[in-house]
Amino acid sequence: MSSRHQTAGSLGRRSFLGLGLAGASALTFLPRAVMAKTTSNDSRTLGFFNTHTNEILKATYWQNGAYDRAAIDDINYILRDHRSGEVYTMDKKLLDLLVALHRRVDSKKPFEVISGYRSPKSNATLASASNGVAKRSMHMDGKAIDIRLRDVKLADLRLDALAMKAGGVGFYPKSDFVHVDTGRVRHW
Repeated sequence: MSSRHQTAGSLGRRSFLGLGLAGASALTFLPRAVMAKTTSNDSRTLGFFNTHTNEILKATYWQNGAYDRAAIDDINYILRDHRSGEVYTMDKKLLDLLVALHRRVDSKKPFEVISGYRSPKSNATLASASNGVAKRSMHMDGKAIDIRLRDVKLADLRLDALAMKAGGVGFYPKSDFVHVDTGRVRHW
């Protein structure tokens, strides 16, 4: 793990905080700065809280017409397979979809990540334990994420994701998350 993942974040374009929060309810007290937002018309910023590692990230990954490789590396790291620690390059279209969704729902909170990238081994383990996990999940290609937002009702997040018609949308109210991906438009 690089030093930028261990520091308490700078006031620059991105910050990564490895905080041991006492639970997801602590997110209520996070500053408004830790969220997906537009810092200008020419940038894309995402905020994440990884529910398995308690890590927090705010990263401006696109600015002035170009991707920021270091910010994307930070995003890939927080969205890694929390079971194996394997880091994978997430689909930039997925990141753009998340920015658009966050803007659409006008959230002030970071995305709570239930599952980002999944290694084939992790996915196989989950698929064997549940018929709700696809054997050839888009999570394994870095093209899917399971999320929620603390200040948006889950059903509303689903409806807004569906209205975007930007990929697949799965609704898991019992598990408290919405799945979005950059595959073909479909829902379940």
